[in-house]
Order: sequence, then C-alpha cells, then structure tokens
Amino acid sequence: MKNKSLLFIISGVIIVAGIVLFVMFSPKKLTCTSKSDQSKNGYVLESKYVIYPAGKNVSKVEVTQTITSKDEEVLKNFETQFKEDYEYFKKNYGGYEYKISNNNDKLSSKITINYKKLDMKKFIENNSAMKQYTKNNKLTMDGAKKMYEASGATCK
Repeated sequence: MKNKSLLFIISGVIIVAGIVLFVMFSPKKLTCTSKSDQSKNGYVLESKYVIYPAGKNVSKVEVTQTITSKDEEVLKNFETQFKEDYEYFKKNYGGYEYKISNNNDKLSSKITINYKKLDMKKFIENNSAMKQYTKNNKLTMDGAKKMYEASGATCK
C-alpha cells in the first residue's frame, strides 16, 4: 500500500514538474508598438502588433492601427487605402480578416493575419523582402520581431 501511495505521489510530482517546465519554456506572445507623429501631414498613426507563436514560427498576428486626425479627408483616404490593401491580401493570399471603424477623429483598423491559412509561398514570391524573415516558407518569431523593429516598432 505504501508503494502505491509513494508511486502516486512521485507520478503527481513528475506531472506537475512537466507542466511547469512546459509553461516556463513554451514561446510567449510578443507585442510590438510604434507611433508616428505626422502632425505636419495632419495625422498621428499608432500601431500595435501582437504576435502569437507556434513553436519558433508565427501562428497569427493581430494588428491594431489607429489614425487620429481632425481632417476627415485624411481619415477617409486612410480608410480607402486600408480597405483596398486588406482586400487585396485577403483575396490573393488568404488568412486576412479585418474590421475598420471611423469614429469622430479616429480611424481604427483591426486585422488578424492567420499564418496557418496564409499562402506564404505565394506571398514570399510576390514580396521577396519577406524571405529574410522566414524559414521553410514560415514566418519565424525572430523574423517577425526583426521585421516590425525594422519598421520602427519596439518589441517586448
């Protein structure tokens, strides 16, 4: 009876230790932010990128962009450009979902890029600069960090 109890306790300790190690060493999401004050051009652009891992690769990125401007024409131009860009990516590569809202002096876009559904091979063929951030046609976590930092974002 003591052997069964001891075996049960040891098994429990091993399972708990495995869970703790998994949580400690599994990749964590990465958040990158940037702000571009283009007041001379009538707007301020803030971007936030939340990058979710799948091992050493990226599974998805959630992008929030907010343009603040008192000029309705500026906001309307950004809205048109965002819609055209996101529809193009969605149609040609898949994996894109987005929502755009224009309220008062702020235009917000929320984009989810699902890299499991995105045709990365085609995307890389049409955007050769992406090759430096990928391995085996997959965007790596290190590559995503480098890509967003190269665009001026700070990642944590």
